[in-house]
Amino acid sequence: MPRWLRPAGVLVTLRLDEYLRVVANGYDYHAGFDTKQQRLLRDAATHLAAYGPADFIVKGSGGQKPLGTTPTPWIGFFDPDESTTPMRGLYVVWILQSSGNGWTLSLNMGTEKRALEVKATNVRRGSVPSRESMVRDSLRTEATTIRRELPSDVSAGWDATIDLQSDGTRQLRYESACILSKTYPLQAFPDDANLTTDLDRACLALQEAVKAKRKLAVTKPGSISTTSATVVDYAQREPVFAPGRDQATTTVFSKESIKRSPRHEGGLRRYGIWLQERGFRPATNVHPRDFVIPGSPGWLGEYKVVYGSDVARATREAHSQLKEYSYFLYDDSSEKPGLLAVFSSPITDRRVAWLNAEGIAVVWDEGRKWKGCPLAQGAGLAIS
Repeated sequence: MPRWLRPAGVLVTLRLDEYLRVVANGYDYHAGFDTKQQRLLRDAATHLAAYGPADFIVKGSGGQKPLGTTPTPWIGFFDPDESTTPMRGLYVVWILQSSGNGWTLSLNMGTEKRALEVKATNVRRGSVPSRESMVRDSLRTEATTIRRELPSDVSAGWDATIDLQSDGTRQLRYESACILSKTYPLQAFPDDANLTTDLDRACLALQEAVKAKRKLAVTKPGSISTTSATVVDYAQREPVFAPGRDQATTTVFSKESIKRSPRHEGGLRRYGIWLQERGFRPATNVHPRDFVIPGSPGWLGEYKVVYGSDVARATREAHSQLKEYSYFLYDDSSEKPGLLAVFSSPITDRRVAWLNAEGIAVVWDEGRKWKGCPLAQGAGLAIS
Protein backbone atom coordinates (compact mmCIF):
# COMPACT_ATOMS: atom_id res chain seq x y z
CA MET A 1 0.00 0.00 0.00
CA PRO A 2 1.38 3.47 -0.85
CA ARG A 3 2.93 5.31 2.08
CA TRP A 4 0.65 8.31 1.57
CA LEU A 5 -2.51 6.25 2.26
CA ARG A 6 -3.25 4.50 5.52
CA PRO A 7 -5.66 1.55 5.53
CA ALA A 8 -8.47 3.84 6.69
CA GLY A 9 -7.80 6.17 3.77
CA VAL A 10 -6.23 8.89 5.93
CA LEU A 11 -3.78 11.04 4.02
CA VAL A 12 -0.13 10.77 5.09
CA THR A 13 1.97 13.65 3.87
CA LEU A 14 5.14 13.15 1.86
CA ARG A 15 8.42 15.04 1.89
CA LEU A 16 8.96 17.33 -1.08
CA ASP A 17 11.50 15.02 -2.72
CA GLU A 18 9.22 12.00 -2.25
CA TYR A 19 6.20 13.87 -3.54
CA LEU A 20 7.91 15.03 -6.73
CA ARG A 21 9.31 11.57 -7.43
CA VAL A 22 5.98 9.81 -6.92
CA VAL A 23 4.12 12.26 -9.16
CA ALA A 24 6.74 11.99 -11.91
CA ASN A 25 7.05 8.21 -11.83
CA GLY A 26 4.20 6.80 -13.84
CA TYR A 27 2.54 10.12 -14.70
CA ASP A 28 0.49 9.55 -17.86
CA TYR A 29 -1.66 12.38 -19.08
CA HIS A 30 -3.48 9.99 -21.42
CA ALA A 31 -4.84 8.14 -18.36
CA GLY A 32 -7.26 10.89 -17.36
CA PHE A 33 -7.89 12.42 -13.95
CA ASP A 34 -8.56 9.29 -11.90
CA THR A 35 -4.96 8.25 -11.20
CA LYS A 36 -2.86 8.34 -8.05
CA GLN A 37 -0.63 11.03 -9.55
CA GLN A 38 -3.62 13.26 -10.29
CA ARG A 39 -4.91 12.72 -6.76
CA LEU A 40 -1.53 13.71 -5.36
CA LEU A 41 -1.59 16.88 -7.45
CA ARG A 42 -5.06 17.78 -6.18
CA ASP A 43 -3.81 17.22 -2.61
CA ALA A 44 -0.65 19.30 -3.08
CA ALA A 45 -1.66 21.85 -0.44
CA THR A 46 -1.87 19.09 2.18
CA HIS A 47 1.30 17.24 1.25
CA LEU A 48 3.43 20.37 0.91
CA ALA A 49 1.96 22.42 3.75
CA ALA A 50 5.35 22.47 5.49
CA TYR A 51 7.19 23.97 2.50
CA GLY A 52 7.60 27.56 1.38
CA PRO A 53 6.47 30.64 3.33
CA ALA A 54 3.67 29.85 5.78
CA ASP A 55 1.36 32.44 4.24
CA PHE A 56 1.75 31.26 0.63
CA ILE A 57 -0.99 29.28 -1.12
CA VAL A 58 -0.03 25.91 -2.64
CA LYS A 59 -1.92 24.49 -5.62
CA GLY A 60 -1.27 21.51 -7.87
CA SER A 61 -2.79 20.69 -11.25
CA GLY A 62 -2.64 17.97 -13.86
CA GLY A 63 -5.04 19.72 -16.21
CA GLN A 64 -8.52 21.18 -16.27
CA LYS A 65 -11.91 19.59 -16.67
CA PRO A 66 -13.45 19.40 -19.23
CA LEU A 67 -10.45 20.55 -21.31
CA GLY A 68 -8.38 17.54 -20.32
CA THR A 69 -5.12 16.63 -18.65
CA THR A 70 -1.75 18.23 -19.35
CA PRO A 71 1.59 16.61 -20.25
CA THR A 72 3.30 19.10 -17.92
CA PRO A 73 1.63 18.98 -14.47
CA TRP A 74 2.60 21.70 -12.04
CA ILE A 75 2.63 22.69 -8.36
CA GLY A 76 2.49 26.42 -7.73
CA PHE A 77 3.48 28.46 -4.67
CA PHE A 78 1.52 31.72 -4.71
CA ASP A 79 1.99 34.88 -2.69
CA PRO A 80 -1.70 35.83 -2.23
CA ASP A 81 -0.80 39.53 -2.21
CA GLU A 82 0.47 39.05 -5.77
CA SER A 83 -1.58 36.25 -7.34
CA THR A 84 -3.44 33.04 -6.59
CA THR A 85 -3.50 31.76 -10.17
CA PRO A 86 -0.92 31.05 -12.89
CA MET A 87 -2.96 33.18 -15.28
CA ARG A 88 -1.68 36.48 -13.88
CA GLY A 89 0.99 37.99 -11.68
CA LEU A 90 4.23 36.31 -10.64
CA TYR A 91 4.51 32.97 -8.89
CA VAL A 92 6.88 30.09 -8.12
CA VAL A 93 6.12 26.76 -9.78
CA TRP A 94 7.41 23.22 -10.14
CA ILE A 95 6.69 21.95 -13.68
CA LEU A 96 7.28 18.38 -14.85
CA GLN A 97 8.92 18.09 -18.26
CA SER A 98 6.62 16.45 -20.80
CA SER A 99 9.12 13.58 -21.09
CA GLY A 100 8.76 12.96 -17.35
CA ASN A 101 12.55 13.01 -17.00
CA GLY A 102 12.86 15.97 -14.66
CA TRP A 103 11.25 18.78 -12.71
CA THR A 104 11.86 22.47 -13.30
CA LEU A 105 11.58 24.99 -10.47
CA SER A 106 10.73 28.34 -12.01
CA LEU A 107 9.91 31.91 -11.08
CA ASN A 108 7.32 32.61 -13.76
CA MET A 109 4.94 35.27 -15.02
CA GLY A 110 1.28 34.80 -15.78
CA THR A 111 0.80 34.75 -19.55
CA GLU A 112 -2.89 35.33 -20.25
CA LYS A 113 -3.10 39.13 -20.04
CA ARG A 114 -0.08 39.70 -22.26
CA ALA A 115 -1.39 37.15 -24.76
CA LEU A 116 -4.78 38.86 -24.96
CA GLU A 117 -3.19 42.30 -25.36
CA VAL A 118 -0.85 41.22 -28.14
CA LYS A 119 -3.55 39.35 -30.04
CA ALA A 120 -6.02 42.23 -29.72
CA THR A 121 -3.44 44.74 -30.96
CA ASN A 122 -2.36 42.56 -33.87
CA VAL A 123 -5.68 40.96 -34.81
CA ARG A 124 -5.29 42.10 -38.43
CA ARG A 125 -1.55 41.55 -38.62
CA GLY A 126 -0.52 38.21 -39.98
CA SER A 127 -1.64 34.68 -39.26
CA VAL A 128 -2.45 33.07 -35.92
CA PRO A 129 1.02 31.41 -35.73
CA SER A 130 2.74 34.76 -36.28
CA ARG A 131 0.61 36.38 -33.56
CA GLU A 132 1.54 33.57 -31.17
CA SER A 133 5.19 34.26 -31.95
CA MET A 134 4.57 37.91 -31.01
CA VAL A 135 3.07 36.78 -27.70
CA ARG A 136 6.13 34.72 -26.83
CA ASP A 137 8.53 37.48 -27.88
CA SER A 138 6.63 39.94 -25.71
CA LEU A 139 6.70 37.59 -22.71
CA ARG A 140 10.45 37.01 -23.10
CA THR A 141 11.06 40.76 -23.22
CA GLU A 142 9.03 41.37 -20.08
CA ALA A 143 10.67 38.49 -18.19
CA THR A 144 14.11 39.79 -19.17
CA THR A 145 13.19 43.30 -18.01
CA ILE A 146 12.18 42.03 -14.57
CA ARG A 147 15.22 39.74 -14.31
CA ARG A 148 17.59 42.65 -14.92
CA GLU A 149 16.06 44.52 -11.99
CA LEU A 150 16.75 41.74 -9.49
CA PRO A 151 19.64 42.10 -7.02
CA SER A 152 22.66 40.09 -8.15
CA ASP A 153 22.71 37.98 -4.98
CA VAL A 154 19.09 36.94 -5.66
CA SER A 155 19.60 35.89 -9.30
CA ALA A 156 23.02 34.28 -8.79
CA GLY A 157 23.07 30.54 -9.47
CA TRP A 158 19.81 30.46 -11.43
CA ASP A 159 19.20 29.83 -15.12
CA ALA A 160 17.25 32.23 -17.30
CA THR A 161 15.44 29.67 -19.46
CA ILE A 162 13.52 26.42 -19.15
CA ASP A 163 12.88 23.53 -21.54
CA LEU A 164 9.62 21.69 -20.96
CA GLN A 165 10.28 19.46 -23.99
CA SER A 166 6.90 20.25 -25.50
CA ASP A 167 5.65 22.22 -28.48
CA GLY A 168 2.26 22.92 -26.88
CA THR A 169 1.07 26.52 -26.96
CA ARG A 170 0.84 26.89 -23.18
CA GLN A 171 4.17 25.17 -22.58
CA LEU A 172 5.94 27.46 -25.06
CA ARG A 173 4.39 30.46 -23.32
CA TYR A 174 5.56 29.18 -19.93
CA GLU A 175 9.08 28.89 -21.31
CA SER A 176 8.94 32.45 -22.64
CA ALA A 177 7.60 33.79 -19.32
CA CYS A 178 10.42 32.34 -17.20
CA ILE A 179 12.37 34.81 -15.06
CA LEU A 180 14.60 32.39 -13.11
CA SER A 181 14.79 28.60 -13.09
CA LYS A 182 16.57 25.38 -12.17
CA THR A 183 16.00 21.93 -13.64
CA TYR A 184 16.46 18.68 -11.70
CA PRO A 185 16.79 15.43 -13.71
CA LEU A 186 15.17 12.52 -11.89
CA GLN A 187 18.29 10.42 -12.42
CA ALA A 188 20.27 12.87 -10.27
CA PHE A 189 17.52 14.19 -8.04
CA PRO A 190 18.63 16.24 -5.00
CA ASP A 191 17.59 15.35 -1.47
CA ASP A 192 14.79 17.06 0.41
CA ALA A 193 17.06 19.57 2.16
CA ASN A 194 18.53 20.89 -1.10
CA LEU A 195 15.14 21.07 -2.81
CA THR A 196 13.72 22.93 0.18
CA THR A 197 16.59 25.42 0.16
CA ASP A 198 16.08 26.14 -3.54
CA LEU A 199 12.33 26.51 -3.07
CA ASP A 200 12.89 29.01 -0.25
CA ARG A 201 15.32 30.96 -2.42
CA ALA A 202 12.81 30.98 -5.28
CA CYS A 203 10.10 32.34 -2.96
CA LEU A 204 12.45 35.09 -1.80
CA ALA A 205 13.28 35.87 -5.44
CA LEU A 206 9.54 36.07 -6.13
CA GLN A 207 9.12 38.83 -3.57
CA GLU A 208 12.07 40.76 -5.01
CA ALA A 209 10.63 40.31 -8.52
CA VAL A 210 7.24 41.63 -7.39
CA LYS A 211 8.96 44.69 -5.96
CA ALA A 212 10.87 45.20 -9.22
CA LYS A 213 7.74 44.69 -11.32
CA ARG A 214 5.74 47.27 -9.40
CA LYS A 215 8.56 49.78 -9.67
CA LEU A 216 8.78 49.21 -13.44
CA ALA A 217 5.02 49.65 -13.79
CA VAL A 218 5.45 53.18 -12.45
CA THR A 219 8.83 54.19 -13.86
CA LYS A 220 8.49 52.50 -17.28
CA PRO A 221 4.79 52.46 -18.20
CA GLY A 222 3.92 49.79 -20.75
CA SER A 223 6.83 47.52 -19.87
CA ILE A 224 4.73 45.41 -17.48
CA SER A 225 1.51 43.56 -18.26
CA THR A 226 1.45 40.89 -15.54
CA THR A 227 -1.24 42.28 -13.27
CA SER A 228 -1.15 41.70 -9.54
CA ALA A 229 -3.82 41.06 -6.96
CA THR A 230 -2.80 44.27 -5.23
CA VAL A 231 -2.14 47.83 -6.31
CA VAL A 232 1.23 49.36 -7.11
CA ASP A 233 3.25 50.51 -4.11
CA TYR A 234 3.14 54.26 -4.70
CA ALA A 235 6.11 54.74 -2.39
CA GLN A 236 8.14 53.72 -5.47
CA ARG A 237 7.01 56.79 -7.46
CA GLU A 238 9.39 59.64 -8.16
CA PRO A 239 8.55 62.50 -5.77
CA VAL A 240 6.33 65.16 -7.36
CA PHE A 241 5.23 68.48 -5.82
CA ALA A 242 1.63 68.99 -6.98
CA PRO A 243 -0.63 70.65 -4.40
CA GLY A 244 -4.38 70.46 -4.89
CA ARG A 245 -6.63 73.39 -5.72
CA ASP A 246 -6.77 76.29 -3.28
CA GLN A 247 -10.22 75.57 -1.89
CA ALA A 248 -11.82 73.98 1.14
CA THR A 249 -12.18 70.21 1.05
CA THR A 250 -13.56 67.59 3.38
CA THR A 251 -11.76 64.31 3.98
CA VAL A 252 -13.71 61.48 5.56
CA PHE A 253 -11.73 58.92 7.53
CA SER A 254 -13.50 55.59 7.72
CA LYS A 255 -13.07 53.16 10.57
CA GLU A 256 -12.56 50.49 7.92
CA SER A 257 -9.78 52.32 6.10
CA ILE A 258 -6.91 50.12 7.26
CA LYS A 259 -5.99 47.76 4.42
CA ARG A 260 -4.78 44.32 5.42
CA SER A 261 -3.48 41.98 2.74
CA PRO A 262 -4.34 38.29 2.27
CA ARG A 263 -0.86 37.31 3.48
CA HIS A 264 -1.36 39.41 6.61
CA GLU A 265 -4.73 37.87 7.41
CA GLY A 266 -3.62 34.32 6.62
CA GLY A 267 -0.49 34.56 8.77
CA LEU A 268 -2.35 36.17 11.66
CA ARG A 269 -5.00 33.45 11.49
CA ARG A 270 -2.36 30.70 11.68
CA TYR A 271 -0.65 32.29 14.67
CA GLY A 272 -4.01 32.78 16.40
CA ILE A 273 -4.90 29.11 15.93
CA TRP A 274 -1.47 28.16 17.31
CA LEU A 275 -2.15 30.30 20.40
CA GLN A 276 -5.61 28.79 20.86
CA GLU A 277 -4.13 25.30 20.81
CA ARG A 278 -1.99 26.37 23.77
CA GLY A 279 -4.84 27.70 25.85
CA PHE A 280 -4.73 31.40 24.94
CA ARG A 281 -7.80 33.30 23.76
CA PRO A 282 -6.59 35.88 21.22
CA ALA A 283 -9.11 38.40 19.90
CA THR A 284 -9.04 40.36 16.64
CA ASN A 285 -12.22 42.47 17.01
CA VAL A 286 -10.13 45.22 18.60
CA HIS A 287 -9.73 47.77 15.78
CA PRO A 288 -7.30 49.37 15.01
CA ARG A 289 -5.06 46.82 16.76
CA ASP A 290 -4.29 43.55 14.99
CA PHE A 291 -5.02 41.41 18.03
CA VAL A 292 -4.89 41.23 21.81
CA ILE A 293 -4.33 38.32 24.17
CA PRO A 294 -6.37 38.81 27.35
CA GLY A 295 -4.68 37.95 30.62
CA SER A 296 -2.86 39.43 33.56
CA PRO A 297 -0.95 41.00 32.09
CA GLY A 298 -2.47 40.84 28.64
CA TRP A 299 -0.66 41.32 25.36
CA LEU A 300 -1.12 43.84 22.56
CA GLY A 301 0.02 42.33 19.25
CA GLU A 302 0.87 43.38 15.72
CA TYR A 303 1.45 40.92 12.86
CA LYS A 304 3.73 42.05 10.04
CA VAL A 305 4.54 40.43 6.70
CA VAL A 306 8.24 40.67 5.82
CA TYR A 307 8.28 41.29 2.08
CA GLY A 308 11.47 39.97 0.53
CA SER A 309 14.44 41.22 2.54
CA ASP A 310 12.71 44.40 3.77
CA VAL A 311 13.06 43.61 7.46
CA ALA A 312 13.61 47.26 8.39
CA ARG A 313 10.21 48.37 7.15
CA ALA A 314 8.33 45.58 8.92
CA THR A 315 10.07 46.14 12.26
CA ARG A 316 9.69 49.93 12.10
CA GLU A 317 5.96 49.60 11.43
CA ALA A 318 5.49 47.10 14.25
CA HIS A 319 7.44 49.31 16.66
CA SER A 320 5.59 52.53 15.83
CA GLN A 321 2.12 50.98 15.91
CA LEU A 322 2.64 49.10 19.17
CA LYS A 323 4.04 52.18 20.90
CA GLU A 324 1.26 54.40 19.56
CA TYR A 325 -1.57 52.03 20.49
CA SER A 326 -0.10 51.42 23.94
CA TYR A 327 0.15 55.16 24.61
CA PHE A 328 -3.21 56.30 23.25
CA LEU A 329 -5.51 53.32 23.83
CA TYR A 330 -4.61 52.53 27.43
CA ASP A 331 -4.93 55.24 30.07
CA ASP A 332 -2.55 55.60 32.99
CA SER A 333 -4.96 53.95 35.42
CA SER A 334 -5.21 50.72 33.43
CA GLU A 335 -2.72 47.91 33.42
CA LYS A 336 -0.54 48.31 30.36
CA PRO A 337 -0.37 45.17 28.20
CA GLY A 338 2.84 43.58 27.08
CA LEU A 339 3.84 44.44 23.52
CA LEU A 340 4.22 41.64 20.98
CA ALA A 341 5.50 41.89 17.39
CA VAL A 342 4.92 38.82 15.20
CA PHE A 343 6.62 38.47 11.80
CA SER A 344 6.00 36.21 8.82
CA SER A 345 9.68 35.20 8.62
CA PRO A 346 12.85 35.52 10.73
CA ILE A 347 14.31 38.98 11.26
CA THR A 348 17.91 39.85 12.11
CA ASP A 349 19.29 39.41 15.63
CA ARG A 350 20.04 43.13 15.69
CA ARG A 351 16.39 43.96 14.99
CA VAL A 352 15.23 41.53 17.67
CA ALA A 353 17.60 43.15 20.17
CA TRP A 354 16.33 46.63 19.27
CA LEU A 355 12.68 45.66 19.71
CA ASN A 356 13.49 43.90 23.00
CA ALA A 357 15.28 47.04 24.22
CA GLU A 358 12.05 48.93 23.46
CA GLY A 359 10.08 46.50 25.62
CA ILE A 360 8.63 44.52 22.70
CA ALA A 361 8.60 40.71 22.63
CA VAL A 362 9.30 39.20 19.20
CA VAL A 363 7.91 36.10 17.46
CA TRP A 364 8.58 34.93 13.91
CA ASP A 365 7.62 32.05 11.64
CA GLU A 366 10.54 29.76 10.83
CA GLY A 367 9.89 26.53 8.98
CA ARG A 368 6.21 26.63 9.96
CA LYS A 369 7.17 26.92 13.64
CA TRP A 370 6.49 30.00 15.74
CA LYS A 371 9.86 30.81 17.28
CA GLY A 372 10.69 33.83 19.38
CA CYS A 373 12.93 35.74 21.75
CA PRO A 374 13.34 34.63 25.39
CA LEU A 375 10.68 37.12 26.52
CA ALA A 376 8.10 35.59 24.16
CA GLN A 377 9.20 32.06 25.04
CA GLY A 378 8.85 32.76 28.76
CA ALA A 379 5.27 33.90 28.24
CA GLY A 380 4.44 30.80 26.20
CA LEU A 381 3.94 32.85 23.03
CA ALA A 382 6.72 31.12 21.06
CA ILE A 383 9.11 28.19 21.11
CA SER A 384 12.90 28.26 21.14
